[in-house]
Amino acid sequence: MTPRTELVPNPLRRSGAPPGVSGVLNLAKPEGMTSFAVIRDARRVLGERHVGHAGTLDPAATGVLPLCVGRATRLVEYILREPKTYHARLRLGELSDTGDLEGEVRRGASAAAIDRDQVEAALATFVGRIEQIPPMHSAVRHQGRHLYELARQGLTVERKARVAEIHSIRVKSFTPGEVAEVEIEVVCGKGTYLRVLATDLGERLGVGGLLAWLERTAYGPFRLEEAVSLEQLLASSDPRALLLPPEAAVTSMPRVDLLPGAAGAVQRGQGAWLQRAPEGPTGSPGQEGRAHGPDGKLLAVGKLAGLRFQPVKVIAPIGG
Repeated sequence: MTPRTELVPNPLRRSGAPPGVSGVLNLAKPEGMTSFAVIRDARRVLGERHVGHAGTLDPAATGVLPLCVGRATRLVEYILREPKTYHARLRLGELSDTGDLEGEVRRGASAAAIDRDQVEAALATFVGRIEQIPPMHSAVRHQGRHLYELARQGLTVERKARVAEIHSIRVKSFTPGEVAEVEIEVVCGKGTYLRVLATDLGERLGVGGLLAWLERTAYGPFRLEEAVSLEQLLASSDPRALLLPPEAAVTSMPRVDLLPGAAGAVQRGQGAWLQRAPEGPTGSPGQEGRAHGPDGKLLAVGKLAGLRFQPVKVIAPIGG
């Protein structure tokens, strides 16, 4: 899936609307909607024109789609670094021009002779840093245009392979047959295409393959079982109450708590000295950390060097 941030203006918002809000929404994207359409609905009900997501899900895919709202959109890049977990169903012995069921599906070679051990052995070769060629039906840009726009016009262009990292693949179930089905759980980094994994697996086994179903079950700290459905969001009498605080996007960073004077300096974009060492593991000088004010509110993300914090992105400026 291709990580991408959408910032969508809201022409319907009037000057008399409530003041802007910042936070993160752990949203469960429904099947059949584009990520852009989900953002459009969230923007409307939240009354906030700045809404960004940290990784597109294809319309047919479901699952965790974290939305950053208001000034929290500045934290999208940190969510993008987090590992993602997918539950996917692959078909072996079928092919598609899109790599999934959205395209024209045709039969490949018979998969009747393939067993679970062969599938697991082949999948193991994709764990680690691998190269994938982005599919034509993807949001990657070519000379300023999305590949899927070109694909809809029947065009195919040369694409360069991109490095992706797959941390683990676990086979959950295997159903043999002329067209075999494999359910897998994949933990991976950004820029990993499960459709490409399916087609590459089918090619590796010599029978063809495609992605039949996909659900993102986790994205960093965000879990599907804790996510808010779009239906819940649209029906809520207070949709802003469903937002998590902005720091939900950066919980993996060491935390520092600032006294009032230091907090004011950081809110003005200035460095500040810390009263004590950061909470959580710290590494070399220049490590990223998050600074909170006396009230616990996230103020900024920045660099840590000993007892010195230098803000890089101020999330809660003075008067903001």
